[in-house]
Amino acid sequence: MTILGTAFGMVFYLLQAVSGESGYAQNGDLEDAELDDYSFSCYSQLEVNGSQHLLNCTFDDPDVNSTNLEFEICDALLFVNCLNFSKEQEMYLIKTNQFLLIGDSKICVKLGGKIVTCRKMKIVNIVKPEAPFDLRVIYRKEANDFVVTFNTSHLQKKYVQKLIHEVAYHQEKNENDWMRVNLSSTKLTLLQRKLQPDAKYEIKVRSMPNYDYYKGFWSEWSPSSYFRTPETKGSEELDPVLLIVSILSFFSVALIVILACVLWEKRIKPVIWPSLPDHKKTLEQL
Repeated sequence: MTILGTAFGMVFYLLQAVSGESGYAQNGDLEDAELDDYSFSCYSQLEVNGSQHLLNCTFDDPDVNSTNLEFEICDALLFVNCLNFSKEQEMYLIKTNQFLLIGDSKICVKLGGKIVTCRKMKIVNIVKPEAPFDLRVIYRKEANDFVVTFNTSHLQKKYVQKLIHEVAYHQEKNENDWMRVNLSSTKLTLLQRKLQPDAKYEIKVRSMPNYDYYKGFWSEWSPSSYFRTPETKGSEELDPVLLIVSILSFFSVALIVILACVLWEKRIKPVIWPSLPDHKKTLEQL
């Protein structure tokens, strides 16, 4: 009996040891997960598909292991308390019309159903507009300028209608020398005299909320457009009629100068500068 009791005691002890080691390993994994950096950033796009809004979140560290991680948003929602994100590659997305657009929402990262980290955000303060499109550049020869126009989908939206646009352009051979102009309209005029002649330029535009009620970030850049400035007048071919008139005018002026030099003493000088009479000769004649 003593031997049998000792055997059962040893088996029980071994089972406790194994279960203890297994539990310790699981707790260690959780501690390692807690030590990882799960900081993240989000942006919203309003009315991307009718009345539906988009919320996009990504981890700040691109190397984080996001296999078992989930995103959840709570508060400031219509009809529900929380919503879960769907995962597409390294991005977490949610598209819904249930954002209240008033107050703070709590966005949390969850691992195995447990919250790892949370952030409070206002959907209206992380707006990233859609990129502008249909960028065009038209040259007006009579005005010696270039008219830049573009379009944005926010002109037809109910939210985030007022935007600030940044137009950036540079000479193609100077890749880092960008000129930037901020404007609130979708039209810009570039004067020809402020551009290099006979040069190719690249131009693009992006948008952001004007910080009235909606705040956020710059949109993606629009597709680039390219235009070339005309040559200067000095390098253009002269008009044949203007060339003939110029030559005739030159020879006419040269002929007048020659005649003036030849006829100065005999014809021209006596007329414009008559000689004064000699007083002695006048008295003798009298």
